Amino acid sequence: MRRRATDLPAPSRASTGCGVIRIVDLRSRGCRPVPLPPRSPILVLLVWVNDSRQYPSLTVNPCRTVTRFRALPMTANSPVPPESDLTIRSYQKLALETDRLKNTGNPLDLPMLGFIGEAGGLLSAVKKRKRDDIPTASYFAAVKEELGDFIWYLAVLSSRAGVPLESIFVQAMPKPWTGKGLLRFEDAQAPFLRTREAPIDRLIALLISMSGDLGAVMTLYARNPRAWDRTKLEAGLVCVARSLMRAASAARIKTQEAAHFQLLKAHDRWPGDKVFYPALLDATADANEQLPRDLVVRIEERTVRARRYVFQSCSGINIGDPLTDNIRDSDDYRFHDVFHYAYAAVLGWSPVTRALLKLKRKSDPETDESEDGARAILIEEGVSGFVFTQGKSLGLFEKVKRGELSYDLLKTIRQFVRGYEVESAPLWLWEEAILAGFKCFRVLKENRGGIVTMDMNKRRIQIAPLTP
Repeated sequence: MRRRATDLPAPSRASTGCGVIRIVDLRSRGCRPVPLPPRSPILVLLVWVNDSRQYPSLTVNPCRTVTRFRALPMTANSPVPPESDLTIRSYQKLALETDRLKNTGNPLDLPMLGFIGEAGGLLSAVKKRKRDDIPTASYFAAVKEELGDFIWYLAVLSSRAGVPLESIFVQAMPKPWTGKGLLRFEDAQAPFLRTREAPIDRLIALLISMSGDLGAVMTLYARNPRAWDRTKLEAGLVCVARSLMRAASAARIKTQEAAHFQLLKAHDRWPGDKVFYPALLDATADANEQLPRDLVVRIEERTVRARRYVFQSCSGINIGDPLTDNIRDSDDYRFHDVFHYAYAAVLGWSPVTRALLKLKRKSDPETDESEDGARAILIEEGVSGFVFTQGKSLGLFEKVKRGELSYDLLKTIRQFVRGYEVESAPLWLWEEAILAGFKCFRVLKENRGGIVTMDMNKRRIQIAPLTP
């Protein structure tokens, strides 16, 4: 029997193993995470995610019964608290966990550049709104993301300057804050809120004013980057924060929501030292149709009629077709199936590997067609080819360490796989899969073959020399 949204269980961050969706109260426009048991039909009025470009969404029509869904990045294992619980103090702590700016030379140099750069991104988004006919939803999503990134740099900059972010926003408020508990972004923004969105020209004027405050901070810092006046720098950052709250309020952007979204995005890419692997995507599938949790594949190059081919076998049985590079200038892409094995081992996803091993989920016709079908296979092959092209120009990623793979590359991959089950995979997990696959590829390239061992339970793929 269908249930109404009002009959849903109380909000909770506990994971049921199948995922969390967000049900929006259309009257209050509030957003709360709701755990759902496996395959329980429910009447969904509206499904909302922070940004469909970054996180998976359920594409459903109003009043459609949804029985299958995927986990969002904010799970029980996430260090990011619910939006309503996020304080400015906890935000600064969590933001610093994702700080990958190198501390070479003056510690404020890079945060200062990023601070100015993100302000430029925010101004550019508003400029495009004025200049072009941009859809309202796209505009607000872009401004919210740029605003969140700007707050992140403000947090990092203030931390390295020895100034608590909370102190900056307390001083930015027009009246002393007398609220209970720790200050949140929405508390700091409340005095600046408007009853309705300001005209675009008014917003532009406020952003130009904020740019002036930024220029004053940069001028102060530029005078003596190695012996800056902390008191004056703090005063300058307070002016920036005040201008930021005015501009955000004029644009009808909630800074609490923007800051929370930025943390989800950052921890999706840089999760810190302690990571939690999401459940395997086929964990609930029929055991006979799951990707093998342990697999050993022999990959070797042979010469046939003066041409070189790569052959693969598993338990003495040949799998797949002999492969060549399929390009005019040889680049050893013939060994590329190891990338698919890496995706299977680390991500728990590989339609190509399923096709090679004849493990399509035929017992579920919808999954068989949409997740394991020809289009999904082409998507995976496209990802493999795209990443390989990028890797060729970077020494096959040999010197790339964890956390250093291009963020733009990973975001592009998520665009590739949007709409498929693997869309829910965090970007840091994609990085692990890519770097592990290229590590094996480099060995295959050097030795012209090898024994690949997959362990999906440990999210690991290894390679050993060929044995007779």
